[in-house]
Amino acid sequence: MSKYFIIDISFSIGTYIRICNQGVYLAKCYLESRSFTYGFQIQKYDTGLFPIFQCSRLDIPFDAVWTYLECKALTFIAIYSTIFTQEFSSIVLNSCYIIKGTILNPTWSETRC
Repeated sequence: MSKYFIIDISFSIGTYIRICNQGVYLAKCYLESRSFTYGFQIQKYDTGLFPIFQCSRLDIPFDAVWTYLECKALTFIAIYSTIFTQEFSSIVLNSCYIIKGTILNPTWSETRC
């Protein structure tokens, strides 16, 4: 028996956006942000495809002054349909979203983190 415990701690200094997929499709979310650190140039990030019952997280730069989030569902090979978009002037608190439904009728909701 080991005398050490392994603890998985997720510690983040900055804010983040978490998206959980409960829909019957593969989802992909994109994040664009402008921050002082990068001279107000648009920085782009994405989650990659994630299936049903999985969550994905996008970290937001701590000094972001503008953030744009877009989540899409893969409807066919390399064809996506938009589930929702959100634009923030600045984010102080973490944001969490749940995406549900099917390719024909995707829905989303904002939840408490």
